[in-house]
Amino acid sequence: MSFTKLSKGSILYIEAKDLLSMPVGSTGFMYPGATTNTSAGGQNYTQSAASRNKLTESSATSLIFRRVSEHNRSEFNIGTNRIEKSSRMANGSLRKYFVADKKIFSVSWSMLPSFRNETVDGGWAAEDLKTFYESELGQGVFRIRINPSGWNPESTIESNDYGLQDDYTYTVSFTSCDFTVVKRGIQSFWN
Repeated sequence: MSFTKLSKGSILYIEAKDLLSMPVGSTGFMYPGATTNTSAGGQNYTQSAASRNKLTESSATSLIFRRVSEHNRSEFNIGTNRIEKSSRMANGSLRKYFVADKKIFSVSWSMLPSFRNETVDGGWAAEDLKTFYESELGQGVFRIRINPSGWNPESTIESNDYGLQDDYTYTVSFTSCDFTVVKRGIQSFWN
């Protein structure tokens, strides 16, 4: 089994520290606060996959946009919540005050492997997402980038010198997040 290079890249990138950084050529990583390495099992995380996913720069201290896996991802919903105040006047007319449009993002996965070395594209897997959600960064606001048009991610989304990247960068926070283990074994799978 090898990693697949998705020509359109991932749709979702999270600006975060890589709390479960996995050294190239191994399956080991360390949970935050742990004193010994844990083995993820499965295939080694190769240099090409690590480079493609910006994880060669991976460490628990560097804050960059991390690719989230497309492995069994369902649709990525982008909704809008319009914030406005409307009131009926004495003469029967309606007056509306528009405040802002708030974006709502929703995404889910089925049978997502626990660790990135078992995803089809080498992007963040279930344990990465869960660790980020439970971390201090996941409890507050953070930034995401989306790639809805399928641009080349190396020259657009992941590059810091791309001119239009702010058009697709949003400051967000979690409103809900559920993790369900659906299959256990050497490599657990999550929904």
